[in-house]
Amino acid sequence: MKIVLPEDRPRYEFPLPGGQTLTLSPILKTDRQFFEQGLREMSIDSRFSRFGQGVASLSERELTYLTDVNQRSHVAWGALVGEDAAGVGRYILTSDSSAEFAITVLDSMQGIGVGTALLIALVAVARADGVEELWFEARADNAAVKRLLAEIEVGQQLLEGTIERRIRLSDLPHNPHEAGLFEVIDEVRT
Repeated sequence: MKIVLPEDRPRYEFPLPGGQTLTLSPILKTDRQFFEQGLREMSIDSRFSRFGQGVASLSERELTYLTDVNQRSHVAWGALVGEDAAGVGRYILTSDSSAEFAITVLDSMQGIGVGTALLIALVAVARADGVEELWFEARADNAAVKRLLAEIEVGQQLLEGTIERRIRLSDLPHNPHEAGLFEVIDEVRT
């Protein structure tokens, strides 16, 4: 499915290591069809890694949850390479200074820097909003999570088949894209 963003849609162009450009845009209520299509493009293994089961479709309630975000306590970015969906990154505040995050990269886009770019976008917004820590849990056999942690030089803790990690934002280097990313998301805040 080709995705053409409207000209007036806020976006940030992010250069990927291989020379391609990733377009990052805050998730809007109108993005439901992208989630439906993206799920169809994920392998059963990827669906299981992301949802804890090999779901075949998303319910109306799930689609609303994924797209009806306020970009403050629930922040979400979509990513495109050209006109092809690439992934989604989101975080949800669990306290005033901590947020759980998740990144999903479509199978065909893994290994080119999409996950790293989405994490940089999440960190930019979190830092600007005073969030001090991002955390996640993932299956221990999730190779993409292990690659991402190695790329950003963050260790992992393995507990009973699960990777758990809390990342203090003060431990991460600042990225030159952070200010521009925050400006983009600030345009769509409700």
